Amino acid sequence: MNEMFSFIISLLIALALTAAIEGAIVFALYRKPLFVYYSLLWNLLTNPALNLGLFLAVSFGGAAYAPSVMAGEACVFLAEALLIRLLLELPLKKALALSLLLNAASFLVGLVLNQYFF
Repeated sequence: MNEMFSFIISLLIALALTAAIEGAIVFALYRKPLFVYYSLLWNLLTNPALNLGLFLAVSFGGAAYAPSVMAGEACVFLAEALLIRLLLELPLKKALALSLLLNAASFLVGLVLNQYFF
C-alpha cells in the first residue's frame, strides 16, 4: 500500500510541476489567463497518460526506460501541438514550436529535480 501511495504522489507532483512550468511559460508569452487554463487542460490529458504509459511499458512490458521516454515524449509533443493548434488557434508551425518549448522546459526541469531531489 505504501508503494502505491508513493507512486500516486509522484504522479501528482509530476503533473503539478509540469502544469506550473508550462503554464508560466504560456502566460509569459501570451499574457492570456485563458491560454494558461488551456495549458492545464492539455497537461491533464497528456501528463498522466505519459507517466502511466511509462510505468506500464517498463514495469510490465519489459521496455527500456530511455527509449520509452523518448517515444512517449514524442507522442506528447505531437498531441499537445495539435491541442495548441485547436485551442489557441495558432498556425501549425507556431503550435509545434510552442509545444517543443513547453515540453523541453518541463522535461529538463524534471531531469534536474529527479537528479537532485528524488
